[in-house]
Amino acid sequence: MRPAVPVALVVAASLLGDTFLYTVLPVSAARLGVAPLMVGIVLSVNRWVRLFTNPLAARLYARWPAGRLVLVAIVVSAASTALYVEPAWVLVFLGARCVWGFAFSLLRLGSIVSAVDEAGEGAGRRLGETRAIWGVGYLAGALYAPLAVEAVGWELAVAGAAVLTLVAGIGPAVVAAPWRRTVAIEVGDVRIRLRDARLVLLLVIGAAQLAVSAGIQGVAGGLRIAELFPAGAGVLGVVIPATFIAGAFVLTQRVAQVVWQPFAGRFADRAIDATFFAAAIVVAAGVGALTLPLDAVTFVVAGGAAYFAGLNGAIVAELAVARLASSADRPRVLAAFHTAQDAGAAAGAFAGGALAALGTGVALGVGVALVVLTIPAWALARRAQARVTVAA
Repeated sequence: MRPAVPVALVVAASLLGDTFLYTVLPVSAARLGVAPLMVGIVLSVNRWVRLFTNPLAARLYARWPAGRLVLVAIVVSAASTALYVEPAWVLVFLGARCVWGFAFSLLRLGSIVSAVDEAGEGAGRRLGETRAIWGVGYLAGALYAPLAVEAVGWELAVAGAAVLTLVAGIGPAVVAAPWRRTVAIEVGDVRIRLRDARLVLLLVIGAAQLAVSAGIQGVAGGLRIAELFPAGAGVLGVVIPATFIAGAFVLTQRVAQVVWQPFAGRFADRAIDATFFAAAIVVAAGVGALTLPLDAVTFVVAGGAAYFAGLNGAIVAELAVARLASSADRPRVLAAFHTAQDAGAAAGAFAGGALAALGTGVALGVGVALVVLTIPAWALARRAQARVTVAA
């Protein structure tokens, strides 16, 4: 069977609860009695857990039918989302985030591996299309979260998110259940060392990218919204609540994930270096602009520009990693890359909350510096790859 699309749909469904938290927890923290530091911990702990569960997921895919793992993971995702119902139950809340982290390790790796295996030479385009399907879940969560919280309150909104996750994900998970990954070992296939200079540099880049786009920008940006617009903001004569501004801020990333990622993948296939450098420059400029005293619309636009460009950079880096590995070795190498991304995102989410205690401008400034550092790292990685190609 061709599992890439149904598995991607399962991932999309699983992301609704996680996106719910990223969208409304930072801006609702004071009302829920959650300290800024705890916001960073809650939004990062699932990623810290994945530092251990990503390698486990790679081993499980090597030993168990892939489709069954996907089916189990979506059920676990829905159950963990339901446990977000009471943020004051700190241990339960954190435990649910840890369980979600393991489920996403399985779902993400299965989706990326199935997409790259099916795509062949057009891997960039397929990665973009796959992540665009994931983006439907991100988009749904970003739309659902502020509307549901404002309409029915936190508890019922969380319960609704859990039900939607299960209802939307169980069908494609059943379709994907018969999937068993088969790999042909080709003559000349070599396992790449995790200490290979090319891979190490790409791991550093992936960590830095996610530290900003999935960590600092979201957490510090949400806190910055609460700081700039505590009573909401006037837009075209209408006062918009801070939760809606936060929803629009995150929504720009979610729209990009649906609309833009297929094009980002095509750019990666055609001009990998130019795509990376242009993306890094735009991300740095957009995140830096958030430190300014912007009006609500300009704030959302600046954040959206950074999110759009960040997707280009992330797909380019993932494509470069996938091309380093043989088909048989791909789950192991991609799991290492995902682990680096998660480490960066976890550190970024924590730093976004912790550094915001010194000022949201400090946190966002650190994000800009990280993006700038990826530019020389990419140049070094590409130079190392060129040397290996010439030697071969």
